[in-house]
Amino acid sequence: MTLRKTWLVAAALLAAAPMAAAAEGISLDQAVALALRGADAVRLRELAAQKARLAVDEAVAKALPQVGLQASASYLVNPPQGYTVSAGQLGSFTPTIPPNKLGPGSPAVSLGTLSIPETDFNIGAQQHDSFSLSASLSQPLFTWGKISGAIDLASLAADLAGNDLAAARRDIQREVTRAWDGALLAAGSAEVLARLKDTAAEVVSDRQKAFDDGTTNREGVLQAQADLSQVAAKLIDAEQARLTSLQSLGILTGLDPEGIVLASGFRDTLPKLDEQAILAAALRSSTDLSASRTRVKQAGRKLAVEKGGALLLPDVALGVTLDVTGQEDVPYADWSWDPSGWNWDVIISLGVKTTVFDGLAAHSRIAQAQKDVDMAGAAAAQEEKLVRLSVRQGVEAALRAQAAVEEKDAAWQDAQERLHDAQSSYDNGLVSRADLRGAQILEGTAALDLLAARYAREEAIADITRLAGETP
Repeated sequence: MTLRKTWLVAAALLAAAPMAAAAEGISLDQAVALALRGADAVRLRELAAQKARLAVDEAVAKALPQVGLQASASYLVNPPQGYTVSAGQLGSFTPTIPPNKLGPGSPAVSLGTLSIPETDFNIGAQQHDSFSLSASLSQPLFTWGKISGAIDLASLAADLAGNDLAAARRDIQREVTRAWDGALLAAGSAEVLARLKDTAAEVVSDRQKAFDDGTTNREGVLQAQADLSQVAAKLIDAEQARLTSLQSLGILTGLDPEGIVLASGFRDTLPKLDEQAILAAALRSSTDLSASRTRVKQAGRKLAVEKGGALLLPDVALGVTLDVTGQEDVPYADWSWDPSGWNWDVIISLGVKTTVFDGLAAHSRIAQAQKDVDMAGAAAAQEEKLVRLSVRQGVEAALRAQAAVEEKDAAWQDAQERLHDAQSSYDNGLVSRADLRGAQILEGTAALDLLAARYAREEAIADITRLAGETP
């Protein structure tokens, strides 16, 4: 088998794995994993987190040297010709050494004629081509914490984006759990209601026969038919709710809803709930509380940045500039470099920039930033109270649901026993067919109540998991 065929087979197996898992039965953990892997909301939060981390890099870059380069080339169609000063045009003179200067009796000596200027030269002439190059480097030296504050703010924004990602993952997990529990409740209810519908249909048949025999009135028949219609409507509701829940699971996990088989049902017992441990986990990992605490830090850093921009606090920066300018005709051939038309220079500067008066705008910004700090602190305190309350309510709901499960389970066990006794009595001719049907209806009703109680318990546990970030 070639390498390409090997990769194709491997890709096909990986693509078929989720479908195979669904056909054999998928667990809740597998459903959550599939949903997290393919959720658009999670993908969007991941991109936002990546963008926020890039913003941190951008903020850090502002503390590093900034290097710029600028170059230009110009062409003058009619360059100035300038003015040519000819040799000797400004005058000439002949210096002479007087007699006796070189010695007693020495004659006068002429040094020759000197022309001003000695050669022709041009003033103001320009060439067709001119060039300039400028390279600059700037480095902030001291900014009163504004750059470091901006880096901290960007880092805190990245923390918020990461927190949003964690919250999105928890929301997806909660949605999967809700759809899963809804599918279990609907499937179980549909099974029980199907039995109740058969029983109700038999009751209608018995009442109709009794009416035909003249042993009962029309009202009994109509009441039985109404009960049958009510059970049939509830059965339709349960079947539709199951299909909707499976459709939700399919959308969340990417599986075919028609092929989803739930590998597990409701749990048998309530996990041991340590409220203090749950509260500690919620305070430590609550995404809402974490976001509030991060906003407190953001407000504090923003206040520090605003204070760094107060009046008479100068920013200090170093600047270095290299300038190169010159003119050079660039013909198509026979060109040689002429360095005489080029100049360069390096400028080193230390800049100081500050605001002397801004109409108290800086003072107002600092005051606003302080209010942001106060509001963020108050919001974080309020959020912590809400987390504590939510944990208390979640534990209460779970314990109440467990009590309801135990109550409904006991009622269902009793109804099963009564049905068993009624069946035995009916088989022995001790009770009527109507008594047996009544026991069957009571057992089905108790089973429905137990399913609803177990569903409520699962939902309560899922809410606690959403709060604490872990299953209790």
